[in-house]
Amino acid sequence: MSLKSTIAAMALALAVPAAANAQQVESKTWLINGFGSAVPFVGYGFANLKKKIPGSDLYSYIGPAEGLAIIQPKVMNDIRAAYRRNPNVEINLIGISFGANMLSRMVAQLDKEGIPVSYLGILDGLPLAPITKNVKRVDNFICNLPGCLRDKVRLMRGNTETIENHFAYTTTHIALGDNEEVHQRILHQISTYPMDIGPVSVDYTYTAATGVAVQPRAYAPIE
Repeated sequence: MSLKSTIAAMALALAVPAAANAQQVESKTWLINGFGSAVPFVGYGFANLKKKIPGSDLYSYIGPAEGLAIIQPKVMNDIRAAYRRNPNVEINLIGISFGANMLSRMVAQLDKEGIPVSYLGILDGLPLAPITKNVKRVDNFICNLPGCLRDKVRLMRGNTETIENHFAYTTTHIALGDNEEVHQRILHQISTYPMDIGPVSVDYTYTAATGVAVQPRAYAPIE
């Protein structure tokens, strides 16, 4: 083998691990349950979802006072700490019912602090705040049976950056949190990223809906 060929082979060997590492993206997911979710037969859906997301944090509680006074500040501080450690971390936030309500307001505060959110999953929350531009993607899941809240996610005026999608299911409010299709959609979204092409409101990461190929990446959750 010539010197030139040897050098080329060495360069290729060094480039392959570097390319693999470039695809390794640090990711962290927070799940916030709804009212009464500390009771197992109410909060079981997100408990099952947490088992499917390595390194995720789940918060369940009884009433709104606990959610606003304890859980919301705790999650916000954890997000800030994760972002300080690694500004490239992909932050995924998923909430149901009052948890979704809280998250819609928390992302607005994160926007003021310059912290981006990779994925926001909103499951049948009410009332929802408009979604700010720091959110890359938002999925709005609602249910249609009596007792469902059915509020629709809306983008903040002037927000032309967030990719939004809406899904409706014939199920109950509590059962929506344990819906397997919802879980699979969420798992897909937190393990892919949007391609920067096409108009807003078209989700190029969801091949089942669009038929457009995704650009996969490695998933490295923060413990």
